Amino acid sequence: MPRSALSRVRALTGVPLRGVRIVEFVFKRRDAAGGIYPDDPDYGVVAGPDPERVVFLGELGELSLGVRTHELSLPAFFARHRAAETGRGVEWSIAAPSSSSVRDAPAIVVGRGNELPRCDHVVILLGITDSLLVISPAVWEEKLRLTIDTLLQALPRRSRITVGEIPPLDNAGSLSAPARIAAGIQGRALNARTRNVAHDYPSVAVVEFPEELTRSVWRPESEEHRYRDTYKVWGEYLADSTDQ
Repeated sequence: MPRSALSRVRALTGVPLRGVRIVEFVFKRRDAAGGIYPDDPDYGVVAGPDPERVVFLGELGELSLGVRTHELSLPAFFARHRAAETGRGVEWSIAAPSSSSVRDAPAIVVGRGNELPRCDHVVILLGITDSLLVISPAVWEEKLRLTIDTLLQALPRRSRITVGEIPPLDNAGSLSAPARIAAGIQGRALNARTRNVAHDYPSVAVVEFPEELTRSVWRPESEEHRYRDTYKVWGEYLADSTDQ
């Protein structure tokens, strides 16, 4: 490993670099320039009685990057699987911070104030971007707590909140090998903080990334079917991890 890259990895094992964007050499998304995002409505309905209302609060890179329609996004796969399992309908929507960071998640929640009082379930999927930008674990925990507190002020008491863990970025083939090591360390640190936060909230559950998707290095290479298949497995796994 080059000395400069090794020094960056060593830095990540110590005190995180606060507010510093890691240089492109380390955290380069080779497929980012050709990134595809759907431009159809970022909400949908699976028909059925007594529909369950689900809001996905997350970054688009975890929800819909790489597919041409939201019908192939993670929320859509979640909703279809959930409806099949419960016999109820599902109404879903996406609420995404433009920065893809947990720092802006509380403001997104405030902006959805009219929708959340009728919501049954919120799924939070954030952290890939914050891992790559090396957000401080303390800031991550602070902003995640604020996000959850803001949600609980708006949601009905019966509602549930699920936080999906950050995927193991050690397997992100679109990153260089040194970047994968560094991002993996950071992601695990943030996941540990997420579990600490959830421990303090009875209505919050943390769901690990499905093991099925960790068995090989992930190289999307701008191929839609790879994103689609990932969203299907991940979305259905999240749905199965939700209480009936």
